[in-house]
Amino acid sequence: MNPVFPESRIIRIPQTASTNSYLLQLSNTENLTEGTVVATDRQTQGRGQGDSAWESEPGANLTCSLILYPANVKASRQFLLSKSISLAVRDFVSQFVPEVTVKWPNDVYVGERKIAGILIENFVAGDRLTKSIAGIGLNVNQERFASRAPNPVSLRQLTGKTYPLDDCLKNLHEHVAARYRMLAENTVKLDSDYLLHLFRFAQSCRFCAGGALFEATITGVNNYGMLEMITVDGERKAFGFKEVTFRQ
Repeated sequence: MNPVFPESRIIRIPQTASTNSYLLQLSNTENLTEGTVVATDRQTQGRGQGDSAWESEPGANLTCSLILYPANVKASRQFLLSKSISLAVRDFVSQFVPEVTVKWPNDVYVGERKIAGILIENFVAGDRLTKSIAGIGLNVNQERFASRAPNPVSLRQLTGKTYPLDDCLKNLHEHVAARYRMLAENTVKLDSDYLLHLFRFAQSCRFCAGGALFEATITGVNNYGMLEMITVDGERKAFGFKEVTFRQ
């Protein structure tokens, strides 16, 4: 039993279009306990951030969503939840391989390759979050990727090992619980750990924004989740999601 989510359960379904959509619909008809997970072997319309799709070979990876009720999180600081979930996934992956980082806002990378994607949908009443659906796609046992995604990788590709998905899901759930607890107990450490494990933090990088290429160094992420940086000319900039991209 998970001490943070003591009454949670894992709902396994063979197939669904999207675990986020399935869990949201279920939450509108049932009183789900916090931390309840929906996991599937086959997700036919997996969603990434924005209009991105998520490729996952049926039965090879973790495709799941969990429900949270982060009433202590202000709507203006909802990026804290994104930090906690992405760090939890990063913590899980780092048990098996080194060089695991969080690429802003919440992709998980091993070196220069993407191993996990996260999609969080928040619901707000007044100035507080009332409900959040956190979807996680984590490449575990997939050996080949057919989509045009430029840099996917799985644990099996990295280590040559096959991992039991049920064990992985339980382990991941524990890491989510540990990081979720920090929302109430230690947001300062949550902030510092996010920067500590942030992809290319404090490194000179090339970016593209509004069709213009430029060089800058990431200096942080503000309370609204915007990526902060300083250009080689000394200009300070902050970008929201999809406003800036990394370039090689």
